Amino acid sequence: MSKSVIVVLRHGCDGGDGAKEEIDFNPDITVTNHSSRGKVKDNKVTIVTNWLGDLGLKQAHGLGDALPDLLGAYCPVSRIITEGPGDGHDGTPNPLYTILYAAKKLAASFKHLTNKNLSLDLYDNDSYKDPKVFSVDALLQDGKGQYSTIVSWEAKGMWRHSDGGFQEDSLLGQLGHCGSGDHKVENHHLISKHSPYKGQVIYIFECNEDNSLTLKVFTYDPSTTGNGFTEIKSGSDWPSNLCKKAQ
Repeated sequence: MSKSVIVVLRHGCDGGDGAKEEIDFNPDITVTNHSSRGKVKDNKVTIVTNWLGDLGLKQAHGLGDALPDLLGAYCPVSRIITEGPGDGHDGTPNPLYTILYAAKKLAASFKHLTNKNLSLDLYDNDSYKDPKVFSVDALLQDGKGQYSTIVSWEAKGMWRHSDGGFQEDSLLGQLGHCGSGDHKVENHHLISKHSPYKGQVIYIFECNEDNSLTLKVFTYDPSTTGNGFTEIKSGSDWPSNLCKKAQ
């Protein structure tokens, strides 16, 4: 029996020129804007400033094929949650753009399997604090044991606060406390001790029959052969940062 999973990833490397772009999502995706910033109309999302650099764009394009391949053995993805695109002053469109190509491919597959649309939900960054959005039950509200959910976010809220290191109340911190018997997941140190580099580290939380979570972590490099993923089993496997320091 396939397992539901909650997949969490950080957006790709920055470095772009901030160009404006309108993304027209295909009819297999239903876009709902819960955020306070950004323009969404008729399933079209306006990105005021695209800050992904060359490597970030390569990561986004690569994930379009690689991420659906990695998740092929799990329950199909029915929802993707990411940050609203911002307004050019507040917020960032990079999490949305990073998951763009994977969303389109996953939506086509989901429509073929279920004849339903994939949901793309946009939220403000601080929504990670809301259990109505980011608890395990909320993230898998479409059905545990039936469907899966992807979260594409920035480090703020996903792993830390505005600055500094790992925080237990971050999204990863909260999910990391959902191990067996209400304990931390066994490899919690892969969350708390290592920074999730942009577009490189993918966290897969498998949902078990007792509603506990089991964590698997992968590193992604679009320049490698195969689907680009390598499982991280210990801190010594942690990748070097592919992004330039300023990205």
